[in-house]
Amino acid sequence: MTQRPALPELYERMVEAELTEIHPWALLLGDKWEHRATHIEEVFPGWEIVPFARRTDNDDVACWDGHRVVLIDDYDLMRDNGVVRRHVMREYPSMDEWLHTAVQDFIEFGPL
Repeated sequence: MTQRPALPELYERMVEAELTEIHPWALLLGDKWEHRATHIEEVFPGWEIVPFARRTDNDDVACWDGHRVVLIDDYDLMRDNGVVRRHVMREYPSMDEWLHTAVQDFIEFGPL
C-alpha cells in the first residue's frame, strides 16, 4: 500500500469537537474509515488520497490528496479500455473550503 498523506489539523479538530455529522455529510471514523480507505486503494492503486467523509445520500467521498480535497464516487467507476479511470467530480483548495460547502449542504438539505 502506498504512503497516504496526513489529514489536515481541521479534521482532528472536528473529531475532538464531535462535529462528525453535518447531514448529509459524515466523517469516516474507525472501521468505516478503514473499509473505505482499503476499497479506494484496491480500486485506484497508487492514488495517494485519504478518504475522510462521505455523503449519506449518495456515494460521494471527500478525500485529501495532501494539498486539496477531491470529491470522488468510488463505486461509480469510469473505465477507459477496461482500466478504471480516476475521476474527480469536484475539488476544493483546502479542507476549510470543503467544510464551508458541507455546512451549506446542511442548510440546503433541510430537517432530517
